[in-house]
Amino acid sequence: MQRSDRMAIVVMPREPVLDWVNGVTPEEPVWVDELSGRANVYFIPRYETPDEVEEHVRGIFDKIFCNELAEWFDDESRWPEKRTYDMFNDWFDVLYDVVVFDDQPRPPLGHHN
Repeated sequence: MQRSDRMAIVVMPREPVLDWVNGVTPEEPVWVDELSGRANVYFIPRYETPDEVEEHVRGIFDKIFCNELAEWFDDESRWPEKRTYDMFNDWFDVLYDVVVFDDQPRPPLGHHN
């Protein structure tokens, strides 16, 4: 396997996500055990330090936040309007230092899929 030239972050919902989902659809409650094991992986450029990774995530947190909300509801009118980086960190656990290995051979230079 080859080490990828990118890294990844893993985003896992926390209890505020559950509270929001249940506030939107109280007639169909979601239980905390349904959050267990739910996570999404986002590839990002490789950085040397955790501070650089966090700075990158700070720049894209709203894209990630929106993607995570869309996992539950496509209707953006149900999403919180004011999403901040602090709110993102309250709603999600983010695992930063994820090394990516690729078991697929790299295509020759100049080859496009």
